[in-house]
Amino acid sequence: MKKTIVVLLLIVSYLSGGAFDDRYPSPRATGMSNAFVAVANDVWAAYYNPAGLSNIENYQAGFAYQKPFGYSFFSSVFGSAVVPISAQYGTAGISFESFGVKYKGNSLNQEYVAALSHGFFLLNDIHTSLSIGYNLKYYHMALGESVGGVELGSGGTFGLDFGVQASVYKRTYLGLYVYNLNSPTLGADTAHDLPRRVVIGAAYRPYTGLTTAISMNKSIGYETQIEGGFEFALLEMLNLRFGASTNPNRFTAGLGIVYERVQFDYGFRTHPVLAETHSFGLMYSW
Repeated sequence: MKKTIVVLLLIVSYLSGGAFDDRYPSPRATGMSNAFVAVANDVWAAYYNPAGLSNIENYQAGFAYQKPFGYSFFSSVFGSAVVPISAQYGTAGISFESFGVKYKGNSLNQEYVAALSHGFFLLNDIHTSLSIGYNLKYYHMALGESVGGVELGSGGTFGLDFGVQASVYKRTYLGLYVYNLNSPTLGADTAHDLPRRVVIGAAYRPYTGLTTAISMNKSIGYETQIEGGFEFALLEMLNLRFGASTNPNRFTAGLGIVYERVQFDYGFRTHPVLAETHSFGLMYSW
């Protein structure tokens, strides 16, 4: 009975206030407790700070998969690709994600997000850099059937994100990310406000191979989360990551294995009440 209640509470949470929220595809960022707003510099940058796309100088494609809290009825799939345009016009990217809730063979909820992203430098020299970026997103949600077999409907809307990233002497990094800047809503008869979030953070690289980061994540209507983590290059092809966050208190860990143009990442995230979440990702650069 207790297990059933927990399952139902989880479903209700994701079908209401949790819609299109808590989407963190990068196992690399997960291992650092998602303290990534000032660090974002790979194929998943658009999810953490689109300004970080400006740091990417080669083509990249990525795929990520996770089951939130280890429950079989949850599944999240992510895909992303980035294309450098030029030093002047920066880097563009596209991304897609799918999140579904299926319980005992019934689809309760299906969420899709497609996005176009762009990041470019306003200033970039040997001492400092300043870049901005944005995401243009389309959200689509489809609910399942009611107990009586009635289709509960579907709908879509557009969202806009904005980010800023700066660096000083290529050691100290600052980041700002505003998620759903345009305050999008979903639904006609009963409008549902999609999550809005502001994230600020800093990172420091005392030497090559070590990155420390901290961020403050404030979702409108919720308590501020403090996130901190670090990434350490143990070997040329092996990176280790650890982190922690508040509200709720969670601990993270992960690793990255790089072989030529291929990178495999794994991330692990705990929860004070629910089971842990495991994340897996694969990235190819050329």
